[in-house]
Amino acid sequence: MAGKILQKSFSHKALWLAGAAILSPCAVSAQEVGDEEIPEIVVTASSVKKKAEDAPASVTVVTEEQLHERPARDLTEVLDRVEGVTMNRAGNQRTIQLRGLGSAYTLFLIDGKRVSSSNNMFRGNDFDAGWVPVEAISRVEVVRGPMSSLYGSDAIGGVVNIITKPVGKSWAGSVSADYIYQENRDAGDAYKVGFFTSGPLIANTLGLKLYGGYNRRERDGAVNNVATIPGFTDKHEEYLDGTLVWTPRDGQELSTNYGYNRLTHDGFPMQRGSYAVTHKGEWGWASSQVRVSGDTIKNEIGNVTGQINPNTADNMQIDGRMTFPFNSGRQSLTVGAEWRTQKLEDAANLRGLPGTPTYDKNPVTEVDQSALFFEGDMRLTETLTLTIGDRYDDHENFGGHHSPRAYLVWKMTPQLTLKTGASQAFRAPTLLQNSPNWGSVSCGSATVGCYIIGSTELKPETATSAEFGLRYKGERFTGGLTLFSTDLENMIDITNRTANKTLAPTYSNFVGFLPDGRPIFRYQNIAKVETKGVETNLGLRLNEAWDLSANYTHLESENTSGTTSIPMIYQPEHSANATLNWKPSGAVRLYASVNYVGEQYLAAYSNAAYNVVMEGYATFDFGATWDVKNNLTLRAGMLNLTDKQIVRETTTEYNEDGRRVFVALTQRF
Repeated sequence: MAGKILQKSFSHKALWLAGAAILSPCAVSAQEVGDEEIPEIVVTASSVKKKAEDAPASVTVVTEEQLHERPARDLTEVLDRVEGVTMNRAGNQRTIQLRGLGSAYTLFLIDGKRVSSSNNMFRGNDFDAGWVPVEAISRVEVVRGPMSSLYGSDAIGGVVNIITKPVGKSWAGSVSADYIYQENRDAGDAYKVGFFTSGPLIANTLGLKLYGGYNRRERDGAVNNVATIPGFTDKHEEYLDGTLVWTPRDGQELSTNYGYNRLTHDGFPMQRGSYAVTHKGEWGWASSQVRVSGDTIKNEIGNVTGQINPNTADNMQIDGRMTFPFNSGRQSLTVGAEWRTQKLEDAANLRGLPGTPTYDKNPVTEVDQSALFFEGDMRLTETLTLTIGDRYDDHENFGGHHSPRAYLVWKMTPQLTLKTGASQAFRAPTLLQNSPNWGSVSCGSATVGCYIIGSTELKPETATSAEFGLRYKGERFTGGLTLFSTDLENMIDITNRTANKTLAPTYSNFVGFLPDGRPIFRYQNIAKVETKGVETNLGLRLNEAWDLSANYTHLESENTSGTTSIPMIYQPEHSANATLNWKPSGAVRLYASVNYVGEQYLAAYSNAAYNVVMEGYATFDFGATWDVKNNLTLRAGMLNLTDKQIVRETTTEYNEDGRRVFVALTQRF
C-alpha cells in the first residue's frame, strides 16, 4: 500500500462525500468574492496593470487576508489551495507545479525580480517558495500557463510573483507570532515570529520599509511505520530586508533594496543576499522602468549528505521597459530589453571527469543571455481586446529563440467574459545541465553508485500551449471555467541511469566508466510531455455575513516519449478546495475549509504493473480571527480536524501531518 493513510474519525468515502457536498461543478477563488467593491489589479499577467478579470491570462490573486487565514511557513502551504496548482511532495519536500509541469518550469519573482536557487541545490530545490516571510507579503499573483513572451526561460508552466507591502505615507507596522502544536507528539511543532514596518523619513520624499523574522518547523520523531524512513526534517529560516524609496517629484521614483536570508532545510543551509536598484518614471507620453538586480546564494554544505562541499552562485540582471499609450489610452505598446548573467563556483562538482587531463582545473562555469521583447495591447472594440507579444532571447550557448503569444479578451456582457489564447515558449538547460565540466555522484551511493554529468549536446525545451475560458461576475456570484493544454518537447532528463556495470552500456545516455568502475551518464533530451485539464472556480456571497469559495482542477499529465504513455508522478488527477466564511461581527471572522488531493502516481513505468499509486484523501480545517482591541488580532483554529494522517513506508511516499492546533497574535501599530 502506497503511503498508509491513518484516520481516527471518518472513512475515506465519508471525507470525500463531505467535501464534495459543498463543491460546485462550475466554480471563482475566495479572493474574487466581493470584487465589485475592490477590483483586483494585477501586474504580472501583462506589461501593463489590469483588473484580474481583464488580464490576458489565467491569474489568481492570493490576498493578504488569505495569507493569514491559516498558519503558513512558506507559500507552498497557501498556493496548494489555488486551482491549477499541485505539489510535488517527493522525499517530503514540497515544490510548486503549475498545470502538471514541475517546479523547474515555474518562475518565481519577488516584486518582479527573478529568483532561483536551482544551481546551488539541484537535488530538490524547495527553497524558492520561502525567501519572503508571509508577514511582508501584500499579495501573490499566480499566472498559470506560459509567460515566456514577457519573462523568458523558466516560465513555461507559469509565474508566481510575490509582491511585498509598499512604503506607507505614515509610519505603521506589525509584530506577529504563531505556534502550531501537534497532537501527535512524535511530529514536530512549528513556530515563527516576524515584524514589518514602513513610513517616511522625509515626508513625501524619502521612505523606508523593513521586515524580518524567524521561522522553524522542528524535526519529526518516529512518525512512520519504518524506522529508517524519516518524517519531516528540521527547517528553520531567518530573514532581514530593507528598502529605501526616494520620490524627488511626482512621477519619479528611485528605490534601493537589500535583503538577507538564511534558510536551513534538513541540515542544508542556504544564504541569500539580494539587491536591487529600480527607477520608475511617468513622463506623460510614456512610462518607464529600469532596474539592476541580483543575488548571491551560498550553499554552505553542498548537495551530498555527509559531505561538506560548499558552492556559490552569483546572478545579475539589468532590465528596462517603456510603455507608450496611444489612441486616447485604448492601445498601448511596451518594448523592453534584458541582460542576465549566471555564475557558479563549485569546487566539488565542477571538476571535470576524474582521470582526465582537465580534472580539477576550473571550478567555475557561467553563462550570459540577453533579450528584446514587445507587447501590444489593442482594444479592437469597446468589448474586445487583443494582446500580442513576442520575446527574442539570445542565449550564449543556444543562440536565438522566439516566444510569441496572442490572447483575446471579449466582454460578451457586463457579467460574462471570454478569454482565449495561445503561446509558444522555450526553456534553456540550466547552468549545470549544460556544463560538460559538471558532475555528481548518483544512484544512491557516493562510492559505488553511478556518476551523472552535464552535456553540451542538449537542446532547449519548447512548449506550445492554448487555453479557453469563461468567467462570470455577478453581484453575489462569480464563476469561471478554463480548458488548457500544453505540449512540451525535448524535456531534459537524467532518470536513465544505473549502478549496474553490465546494463549501463545499453543506456542511450551512457558515456563510459570512471577509473574506479562507476558508470557515467549524461543529461539528455528524451521526454515529451502532454498536459491538459480543466480549472473551475466559484465565489458565492450568501448574505452580508456568509460567503463560499471553491475550486476544482482536473489534470491529465503524461510522458508520451515512448510507445506507451506514462503518467507523470505526484500529479493528482483531481484536486478540489472549498472554504466557507462567516463574519458574525466586524471584529470576528470564522472559516471552515476542505482540501481534497486526488489519486496520484508516486512511481510510474512503461510496465504499469510496477506503478505505485496513492489513493485520494481529504483534510478539513477551521479557524477564527478576533480583532480584540488596540490593533491586536488573535487567530486560532485546528488543522486536519479528522486527523487523517499519511505515513511513509517507502522513500517514494510522503507524510501528511495529523491533527494540530494553531494560535497566533498580531499587534499592529
